[in-house]
Amino acid sequence: MRMRRYLAAECLVLAVMMAGTGLVVRGLVRIALAERARPAPLALSGAFATPAERDLGFVPSPATAQDSAGTFLGIEDDSLIERMRREPIVRMRLNKGGSSLSFRVDFADGSRAAFKPAQTNLQTIPRKEVAAYRLNRLLGLSAVAPATPRMLGREEIFSHLQGDAALVLPRIRAETVFDPRGNTAGVMMYWIPAIRDSGLDTPEGVAESTQWLTVTRPIPFHRRALAAQLSDMLVFDFLIANPDRGSGGNMMTNEDGSRLYFMDNTMSFFIEPEGNERVRAALHRAQRFSRRLYEALGRISETTLTQVLAQASEGEYEILTQPEIRAVVSRRDYVRRYIDGLVAAHGAPEVLYFP
Repeated sequence: MRMRRYLAAECLVLAVMMAGTGLVVRGLVRIALAERARPAPLALSGAFATPAERDLGFVPSPATAQDSAGTFLGIEDDSLIERMRREPIVRMRLNKGGSSLSFRVDFADGSRAAFKPAQTNLQTIPRKEVAAYRLNRLLGLSAVAPATPRMLGREEIFSHLQGDAALVLPRIRAETVFDPRGNTAGVMMYWIPAIRDSGLDTPEGVAESTQWLTVTRPIPFHRRALAAQLSDMLVFDFLIANPDRGSGGNMMTNEDGSRLYFMDNTMSFFIEPEGNERVRAALHRAQRFSRRLYEALGRISETTLTQVLAQASEGEYEILTQPEIRAVVSRRDYVRRYIDGLVAAHGAPEVLYFP
């Protein structure tokens, strides 16, 4: 399967980049365990299995889940995805300013996308951007831009490069992972026309927003909608085990600052069942949550995620491995326990504060 080849590539890159450090052992063991766990049955067992999951008749409909948030910036998601998967490319330009490879893609119909190829950068595994988008829809959110797999060939990329192509070709050749046929398993993401930095990841922004999400503390009226979105983001980032949020420049909003986008999700979906220390600490900053999102956690199961992600790739490759999917379900249970504990201590009206 293509997915196995790309997992092997990720493993090789991890070993090379981390050689000589203790992290290499942890990284290789993580991937080895993921491959060993692949044949495991889909149904959960033990402490993390909920009664609904033990009932094999409980399988939320993927179609219903996908319809829960069907537009992005007023455009049907399916329309955006179809364009990004099928529309002919007329030009590509390497985006500057980031540590990972990312291209701006212009299509023949005038629409635009960002493209991330499979690459040697350990922080960027493009398939995980598709997983983040699909989980966002499953939860009824519309904060992650539509993303879809698309295989591009080496020559297709090189022939469409614009700008200072001669200067960037060596880097593209060195960092892009191509399969034996010269294709890279990349991801197209809808290009959000205008964004700006929210400032929420600055020390001042973190301190202020933590007050918004603390029970009994007042929220300025003009910040209430943003506070609700930030609470959703903290839950979402815990579910996908994204330790990179808040590292600087990746908490973006629309031009007037009213809408928060959950961008840059390629360093995520690790297999720790309770996340790492950083994502747990971020979740624990919040004591106020959306009742709607809390209830939507029940849509997450191994079966539903497997089906939704299989539909997303159209058979090209797996978006997440089964160990990665099982870890999402385990982190969902952690979130439930955390929120239930707050409700017991402070009452539902204070904790399930947002609609």
